[in-house]
Amino acid sequence: MPKKTDSTKMKKSRLNLSLAPKVRDRMESLQDETGAQTITEVVSRALALYDFLVTQRKSGAKVLIQDDDGTREVVILS
Repeated sequence: MPKKTDSTKMKKSRLNLSLAPKVRDRMESLQDETGAQTITEVVSRALALYDFLVTQRKSGAKVLIQDDDGTREVVILS
């Protein structure tokens, strides 16, 4: 009988990305600003947020940003 795979032990995939230096610099800045341990963690968090926003858009929701002064702005996702 095959062993069941624990979801925490799923095989990882390696991706090679060609990024502009400005993008790589920003990823490193975000790593520092957020306390992420690795660039991989930055990318994973970004993907999770993007997935959430796309899912919300598909369901008809609007995403709003509210400044400290109460000003609200609708985020347009294309």
